[in-house]
Amino acid sequence: MTDSDARPAFGSSSEITRLLEAAAHVAGCPIAIYAERSPSGFRLTVHPGLDRHDVELLALIEEAAENLSNIFIVDDLHADVDRDTACFDDPAVRFFAAIRLLDRQGECLGVLAIADERPHAGLSPAQSYALATLSAHLLGLVQLRRPDQRVAPERATRERWSTSERLRLLESVVVHANDAVLITEASPIDRPGPRIVYCNAAFERTTGYSEAEVLGLTPRILQSDQTDRASLDRLRLALHQWKPVEVELLNTRKDGTVFWVELSIVPVADEAGWFTHWISVQRDVTDRKRAEEIAVRARLTEAENEAFEKEILSRKNAERKLRFDAFHDDLTKLRNRAFFMDRLTTVLGRKTNPRSTYCTVLFLDLNGFKLVNDSLGHRAGDVLLIETALRLRSCIRPGDTLSRIGGDEFAILIEDTIDATSGISVAQRVLNALSRPVKIGHQDVFSSASIGIAQSSELFLHAEELLRNADIAMYTAKRGGTAGYALFTRSMHVAAVAALEMQTDLRQAIGRDEFVLLFQPIVDPASARITGMEALVRWQHPERGLIGPAQFIPLAEEIGVIRDLTRWVLRGACAQMKALDARHAGRMLRLSVNVSGNELLEKEFIPEIQQLLDETGLEAHRLQLEITESVFISRPAAVGQVLENLRSLGIRIALDDFGTGFSSLSYLDRYPIDTIKIDQSFIVRMLARERTLAIVETIIDLGKTLKLDVVAEGVENEEQLGRLLELGCSSVQGFLFAPPMSGSAIDALLMGTP
Repeated sequence: MTDSDARPAFGSSSEITRLLEAAAHVAGCPIAIYAERSPSGFRLTVHPGLDRHDVELLALIEEAAENLSNIFIVDDLHADVDRDTACFDDPAVRFFAAIRLLDRQGECLGVLAIADERPHAGLSPAQSYALATLSAHLLGLVQLRRPDQRVAPERATRERWSTSERLRLLESVVVHANDAVLITEASPIDRPGPRIVYCNAAFERTTGYSEAEVLGLTPRILQSDQTDRASLDRLRLALHQWKPVEVELLNTRKDGTVFWVELSIVPVADEAGWFTHWISVQRDVTDRKRAEEIAVRARLTEAENEAFEKEILSRKNAERKLRFDAFHDDLTKLRNRAFFMDRLTTVLGRKTNPRSTYCTVLFLDLNGFKLVNDSLGHRAGDVLLIETALRLRSCIRPGDTLSRIGGDEFAILIEDTIDATSGISVAQRVLNALSRPVKIGHQDVFSSASIGIAQSSELFLHAEELLRNADIAMYTAKRGGTAGYALFTRSMHVAAVAALEMQTDLRQAIGRDEFVLLFQPIVDPASARITGMEALVRWQHPERGLIGPAQFIPLAEEIGVIRDLTRWVLRGACAQMKALDARHAGRMLRLSVNVSGNELLEKEFIPEIQQLLDETGLEAHRLQLEITESVFISRPAAVGQVLENLRSLGIRIALDDFGTGFSSLSYLDRYPIDTIKIDQSFIVRMLARERTLAIVETIIDLGKTLKLDVVAEGVENEEQLGRLLELGCSSVQGFLFAPPMSGSAIDALLMGTP
């Protein structure tokens, strides 16, 4: 190989400087130093020049010059507790390594050193050999420059450092090394790769190849299909970049056996700044790798055993949790419905004759729990349930069973009771315990319960039946309107069965066309002119006759058929309104239809309303949807957005029964309301009570100020009408003008009115 085959390394600086640059490159350090010894001390040549480190470097070089090691190394000055010299109190240099330049008489002529502001973990074998080679090279240059030399430095250098001389210099450093060493040409990097120009005896012992067999070949002869591709790619990338690299490879000997090596490779440059060779050092680490594999297998086995033990423990814990969860409520940690029914079945099974003792079941439902959830959030509801469970525990005996049945419903089983006295006593204690406020955040929340009490007898042999009876009694207590309890009677069961039958009939009523659509006119009180009408619905039950909305609308909301019923009313009312338009051209009456809050929040509501208007042909501005103030309690922002969307279509919004619910003037301020409907309870009382009259007057004045239409409901006599006229009410509705009537009756009425 000739010099032209090598790669330029460092440019056209002086020979010593280029060797320093090569040393820094080989060691991966930013600082390389040649310290020449003179009678007055060491004189530094530093690449690059870092004067602020001179004090530290001089101290380290003097220490290295006195050290007898082949290479003097300090991995981290910060961690070297043995150094107490003042100049190392806060060292800027962290890593330092040095090789003495010794002449034939063993005299130290200087020191080659490298340094870094970061710590290192020593030097790789290849780096150590390369630095030794560079130090020998540097020693030659230093000796040539000494005054007693008789050959001109430039000529001597050219004669001394031919390619063969450089190779012999490399060989001299590694010939007796215990590590397997290869020296290759600098290039080519890609196939076929750099040729081997030297291997030492340790390489021959390790691989089984003789030097004669490998000279002229490339190190690829040691690779096999098992050699890691990623490691080879990393190695090739470093070679292309002329950088030192360390990898672990699985190599193959001449006889085909594989062995692990810790491979370190560095490029070596000459005094001209050209990379001429690669030094490759291979340390056999097969024993270590095998030990590591054994350790890994041992750790895996240990981990598998631990995992198996953990799995067994986890399964046991899971089984315990499953057993606990199977019979406990997750939130309150009370017994759950499954346990309660199992226990109740066991207790009822002990009853063998009518003279046996009875048991009593209490079924509790919290009043106003939904309001807490809707106003304060579900977390507040959970806090209330947990506190309720704690208070209920204090109301029962140790042998009684307390369970959370679901939601805000609880049940208590009292065993060995003779009559209802025990159940009533527990119910009274529960009502007292729940009467105290519950602190949720900064707010006191008052809760109460409705309690149903049912006692076993010779007629009640099944657990589900007894719990059902207590549930029926609870609903009877809840209908009372205040917290309290009720004892189950047979008549309650009859009423419950009737209610269930009514639910069933109501689910089928739309399909059987049992509903009747009626209309009640809305009138201008000054002119008696009909300006609109409200669509109303009645249920024509085949057996019970005509049923009013107060009896079936709440039930329709409860069982989820209100949506279908409202759509039926809207479709029929809009169609009849268009039919009236054809016979009464120019009247353009407004149609009012009631909708519930739950319907408003359905995502299909507005698209279905739009579709209905398109199908019937009724103009959007003639439809007015009536809502109650209760719709704003739950999700007011969402309701407000729906109302805005309806208004954008042209549909009007009326606030029905104003003043009877959760009234707030903020509703009129925040939401797009067009009409206020004064509840008939105010109209009935206003002539007898001045306070009521004042409220009616205030609502009417408010409507005028806000430019809202005000409709007085339930007007039944001339005196009421007269007073409303005096107050300036814009619209009235009631039996004084017309009761709810069929579409044909409305048609006839319109014929006879202006």
